[in-house]
Amino acid sequence: MEASRTNGWMVFGAVLLLVIGAVNLVQGIVAMTRPAYYAVESGEMLVLDFSGWGLLLTVWGAVLVAAGLALFSGHMWARSLAVVLAAVNAVAQLGFLLAFPLWSLVAIAVDVLVIYGLTAGWPSRAEGRGGGDARVDPGYRAGQSDAQAAPAAGAMEGQQSAPRPPQGKHAQPTE
Repeated sequence: MEASRTNGWMVFGAVLLLVIGAVNLVQGIVAMTRPAYYAVESGEMLVLDFSGWGLLLTVWGAVLVAAGLALFSGHMWARSLAVVLAAVNAVAQLGFLLAFPLWSLVAIAVDVLVIYGLTAGWPSRAEGRGGGDARVDPGYRAGQSDAQAAPAAGAMEGQQSAPRPPQGKHAQPTE
């Protein structure tokens, strides 16, 4: 994992996706092996019975874990895939809502957090890979701070200073 390609929100989303995938694995194994653990009869399940949901959740949990691990690469395809999988997982948890309502609601909330973390907190391409400040030329920063400090110093002494030409790499040439 490259430090320049990751940020806190990406790690947050990846870890939550790993956790939700692992819990889906456990939930699926329990549904296949101990269907009496859940509060509903298998006939009341939406679409599938417990063994069907168990198999689906086990495979789906493995897919979510793989997507969570792929997020650590920092690639855009992993981010997009993880957002889609988290959204599908939230919808899929609605089918298991009758059997285990509290967990299903928690899983949906975690999926929403994953989606938020991966969409709102991802660094934009304009910021560059190392963040906004890493690409700014040190000479530009020094000239900018000199230009900002000069008017303040002149005002403190009660002197009128002549306008200074802009400094830095974005300055227009003066004649």
